[in-house]
Amino acid sequence: MILKRAVVATVTAALCTLLTLNSVGAAAKPVVVAGVSEWASLARTVAGNAAVVVSLLSDPNADPHDHEATTSDAVHVARASVVIENGDGYDTWLSKLVQARARAPVVIDAARLAAVRSGSNPHLFFSVPIAQEVVRALTRDLVARTASRAVAARSRALQTQLRTLNRSITAIARSCRGVKVAATEDVAGYLLRQAGLDVITPEGLRLAVGNGVDPSVHDLAVALTQLEAHPAFLLDNVQTATPLTNELVAQARTHRVPVIDVTETMTGSSYVAWIGHVVSEVSRDLRRQGCLT
Repeated sequence: MILKRAVVATVTAALCTLLTLNSVGAAAKPVVVAGVSEWASLARTVAGNAAVVVSLLSDPNADPHDHEATTSDAVHVARASVVIENGDGYDTWLSKLVQARARAPVVIDAARLAAVRSGSNPHLFFSVPIAQEVVRALTRDLVARTASRAVAARSRALQTQLRTLNRSITAIARSCRGVKVAATEDVAGYLLRQAGLDVITPEGLRLAVGNGVDPSVHDLAVALTQLEAHPAFLLDNVQTATPLTNELVAQARTHRVPVIDVTETMTGSSYVAWIGHVVSEVSRDLRRQGCLT
């Protein structure tokens, strides 16, 4: 059951008091709390040992859409100097914990930074340009708090890696714009759009799967038929697999359509490596189509 606001406020206040008493005389490092592992990974890369970074969602076997705030979440938010929210309705439970604090931490909201229209695809961590905005905002805050040249240097190195990723995605768009691909839902929609690819699977089906409801019979029939026409690949979010998405995957395999498995909770410790792997998988299958050298 989701923690009620009053309970959250009580727990948060008590924890703040306890943590303050326990840290008297200690030079505490800033604490950065991120709702999702992708933003936490970027924060760890930037911060190094200059800050403590916590990810509240890190299990790639759990559906993040089903997460409910826990006492542990409240503990971490009570300690936070900075909270990185995904925004756009993806982690409202985190926003409520922040709002329950008497003294709010600095909040970096990815959706707000990117000026994403409310109700858009909330999987913002699959957008490298949005990741760059989050890194910029966090770097400004941590440099101001710590006066650390190392933080600034790590941020510059990370931005160089992200620019390299952007170039790889742009190269796909130049060579393969308009190539048809399929997807069980919109988890990697930002990346596919940046790559200029045409996601042919009915939007109604993708939205239904993402929202955990049944799509229309018509949309399912269309999606299954489209796989017979052999799109370049089917991108599947294995983290939220259902009998319906499994049916789409089986149809793809029957017609020798490559399947790219992704998760919406980052695996591994490096955001750049995680996104880079997806870009490599997409590039591999597009080379098989002959549009990418």
